[in-house]
Amino acid sequence: MSVQPLVTVATDYSRPEKVLILTTGLDLILPCYNPPENWVGTLLQHYEEMQRILAPAPVQLILVNDGSTRNFEMEHIQHLQSAIPDIIIISYPKNRGKGHAVREGSKQGRFDYQVYTDLDFPFGVAIIKRVYEQLLKGTDVVAGVRGAAYLELLPVRRKVITQVSRYINHFLLRLKINDAQAGLKGFNRNGRRILLSTHIDGFLYDSEFIYKAGQDPVITMESLDITCRPGISFSSFRLKLLLQELQNYISILKNNS
Repeated sequence: MSVQPLVTVATDYSRPEKVLILTTGLDLILPCYNPPENWVGTLLQHYEEMQRILAPAPVQLILVNDGSTRNFEMEHIQHLQSAIPDIIIISYPKNRGKGHAVREGSKQGRFDYQVYTDLDFPFGVAIIKRVYEQLLKGTDVVAGVRGAAYLELLPVRRKVITQVSRYINHFLLRLKINDAQAGLKGFNRNGRRILLSTHIDGFLYDSEFIYKAGQDPVITMESLDITCRPGISFSSFRLKLLLQELQNYISILKNNS
C-alpha cells in the first residue's frame, strides 16, 4: 500500500483536511526546540538508517517545532521537504513544552503504531525497531528504561532531579515503570488514546502518560532497557523548572484521582 505525501502542517500553513490512517508502519514523532547547528543533516542520517532497519515497513517522520527561536528557519523546512517529500512538519510560534509537542505530533499520525524520541536520537536507532517489534506483538505501551550508567552521564543537578523523580514515581504515583521520563515511548491505538488524554505540557507529561496507562485495566505495558549512544551531552535544569514540575506531580494525582 502506498503512502501519499502530506503537506507541511503548521500554524502558518494550511492543515490537511484529513489524516490517512494505515495499519502497517510506524509514525516517528520528534519534538524539537532550538535545535543545534547542522541538525538537519544529522536527522536525515538517522532517518535513512531508520528506513533501512524497518524495511519493508514504512516510516512516517513527524517533526514538531515547539516554538523554536533559533536554528529552525524556512531553509531548514525546505531542505527536509526536498529530502523527505512526505514529511509532516508541525510548527507553532510559542514554546509549549515537550508534552504538548508530542501530543500534536501524535494527532497527525498515519499509522496504528507510533514512537516518540528526541531529535538527536539519544538512544540510537536500533532500539526503535525493538519497540516497534514489541508493539506488533500486541503490547499497548512500550517504555524505554535507563539504567545506572545513564545517571553517571548527567550533570549533578539533573542527576538529583532524575533520582527524586524516580522515587516519587515509585512511592507516590506507584507507577508500574519507575523511569517514566526516559524520552522513548511507543504505543498503539490504545496507548495513543491514553497519551492524548494527558494534560501536562512539560517534563512530567511522561509520568502522567505512564500513570494513566497503569490505571487503565485494559492497557498492557512493557519496558525495554536502553542506553545512550556515545557523544550525547545533557543540559541542566533550572530551579524554576524543578518547582514547576513538583506542582505537576500534585496535578497528576489531583486530576486522575
